[in-house]
Amino acid sequence: MTRNNGISDFDQIISRQTTGSVKWDALGKIFGSEDLLPLWVADMDFPSPEAVIAKLNQRASHPIYGYNTQEASLYQSIIDWVKRRHGWEIEKDWILVAPGVVPSIVLSILALSEPGDGVIIQPPVYPPFFASIKDNDRQVIENPLINKGGHYEIDFEDLEKKLSNPSNKLFLLCSPHNPVGRVWTKEELKKIYELCQKYEVDVLSDEIHNDLVFQGHRHTVFASLGTPVCKQSVTFMAASKTFNVAGLNFAFMIVPCKRRRGLIQGWMNRLHLNRNNLFGVLATETAYQEGEQWLDSLLSYLEKNADFLVEFVQTRLPHIKVTKPEGTYLAWLDFRAYFTDAKELEDFLVHTAKVGLNPGKNFGSQGEGFARINLGTQRSVLLEALERIEKALRTKSSTND
Repeated sequence: MTRNNGISDFDQIISRQTTGSVKWDALGKIFGSEDLLPLWVADMDFPSPEAVIAKLNQRASHPIYGYNTQEASLYQSIIDWVKRRHGWEIEKDWILVAPGVVPSIVLSILALSEPGDGVIIQPPVYPPFFASIKDNDRQVIENPLINKGGHYEIDFEDLEKKLSNPSNKLFLLCSPHNPVGRVWTKEELKKIYELCQKYEVDVLSDEIHNDLVFQGHRHTVFASLGTPVCKQSVTFMAASKTFNVAGLNFAFMIVPCKRRRGLIQGWMNRLHLNRNNLFGVLATETAYQEGEQWLDSLLSYLEKNADFLVEFVQTRLPHIKVTKPEGTYLAWLDFRAYFTDAKELEDFLVHTAKVGLNPGKNFGSQGEGFARINLGTQRSVLLEALERIEKALRTKSSTND
């Protein structure tokens, strides 16, 4: 499982089948077919850091799994990690722990807006953004990203128009962006900050992929742009994507404003979300304290996967378009040269190529003709998936001739 230095051998395949994995064991339910190679839902096929595994095993050996307390060491590990990796100094009182980032987003929407209010998002974007708004009787307001040859940019003219509408109370930012892989520059985020300050719109910043950034790019925490901090913001973070512990259901919000924090805490109390997963707490603290070397090795492996994907697509799948992501372990494949109908593309990938990717249409209408692929897997698995797509496209071309 690991090399002598405690760093995972990311090339080693570890079967996840029959472990209750959504990614591997729910293919029939999700795609209607069991015989697929899954590169979809955003968790990785790599073991978590050895220190995390050892700590969880040690705790699991104790036969009682009662209510847990959040010790000061947990909060300190979060404070230290955010400062060390992102240069942002936060205070313990700003931190609210929660069972996940999506529940945290929902809590913040409930606390900081009213039914009927508009919440701005930037599609194509993470599908739960839409549901978090619609399911809570708010209005989805789209500020679509501009696709310039595979490089996505923010439409600031349209964004200001949407922010200036007093009915729109919140801006839900995805940073780094899922699925297009943009790591927003400090300059781009400053423009967002200035506009949201101008129109008094609160920013909910989903930064769950903040640790997964490739060379030449740097993640900027949105709230750090304020002086001394942006109080019109809620920042969502977790160790779940970074250290592959998503199944342990633990995340945290950073809310500098006491009033906003109180409103969110009120909803947490009302819904009795005051308890957290014993093992999620332990995994987060251990990962932040002992997982940095593992993460640096992971980032190197993921970036090589991204480079491998781009080279393969450009040389062997030239009519598919892909831009190397700047962060996350997700890539956005443009199949529009082959498919204009989203259902046709989905059927092709599932029934002909036999690969399970995320359909682009789920990320908004701007995603039709696209699919999201998860690079957080062994390179040999990634190669097999790409070769399946290549073979299927050859079959499609020969059939159409």
